[in-house]
Amino acid sequence: MNYATLFSSSKGTCRLPRRVGGGRRKLCVALALSSLFILHSSFATAQTLRPAADFDSLFRRAEAYGEYWDTLNLFAYRGIGISNLPEQVELEVCDSLGLGFRAPTIGKVISRYGIRGRRPHQGTDIKVALGQPVFAAWDGIVRYSRYNSGGFGNLVIIRHANGLETYYAHLSKRAVLVGQRVEAGEVIGLGGRTGRASALHLHFEVRWYDQSFDAERLVDFETGALRTHTFTLSKEYFSSRARAGADELSTTDSVLMAATASASEQTHKNAVVLIPQELENQGVYHTVRSGDTLWSLARKHGTTVAAICDLNNITRNTTLRIGRTLQVK
Repeated sequence: MNYATLFSSSKGTCRLPRRVGGGRRKLCVALALSSLFILHSSFATAQTLRPAADFDSLFRRAEAYGEYWDTLNLFAYRGIGISNLPEQVELEVCDSLGLGFRAPTIGKVISRYGIRGRRPHQGTDIKVALGQPVFAAWDGIVRYSRYNSGGFGNLVIIRHANGLETYYAHLSKRAVLVGQRVEAGEVIGLGGRTGRASALHLHFEVRWYDQSFDAERLVDFETGALRTHTFTLSKEYFSSRARAGADELSTTDSVLMAATASASEQTHKNAVVLIPQELENQGVYHTVRSGDTLWSLARKHGTTVAAICDLNNITRNTTLRIGRTLQVK
């Protein structure tokens, strides 16, 4: 039994009651803590959350996998805004030997975090090939694994014991299930361009309590290296305009970067892809071309316009933009 399963519900969300009877509360906490330690004892070494103020309790670590656990929605920390977070928090992102991290992919960054056009781009886009394995960056538990009709396409979200969450979007296939424990370097999906994607790439995000920041502060995606053992996350990084500067990216641990780059490269070379039986049939997708209509797509794929609309959260009157990927079955 894992912690995510322990607190799952038919609605896909759970919250540990704050005001319940003493006996019940103690039982909940005991189950939470015991399940957390059974899940992965190495979290205590490589993934310890060490923030200031009231965020440093052991119960807060257990809560990372329990109280705000939502398997149906992108954002789980409802009621917690930036104003509720400390000015700075120190996060351990690997151990002293560089263990506990693997780059999600190694490749050219084609779009960085920040303002793109007039809209915020809250992740990093890295070029991938169709079907190329994508890896869990750190140990953690899968909170979300489904097709997201809001633009992400096939999306996996993993929550890590230090409170970070990582998003892996536009996958051609997902390889993990909600509640599954994964280790750094484990294949969680395959590269693709599902959702709103004009080219093959991995859209990768790192968030803390639903707040995004520039993942390049942590990872050099072109080499697969991790920049630091311990990362000081400042509240000012949560702005879409707070892209990491060249001077910040040059201040790194060269020994750690060399070790993690080598480990990531070996992991990518020796990747083993296993798709759970439950995910073997992940749907059929179509990239919109000139002349396509909902009616022509429905006829071509033996389905209905209503079914396509339901799968993609659109209406019969939605304009189909060329290049958009739609799930048709």
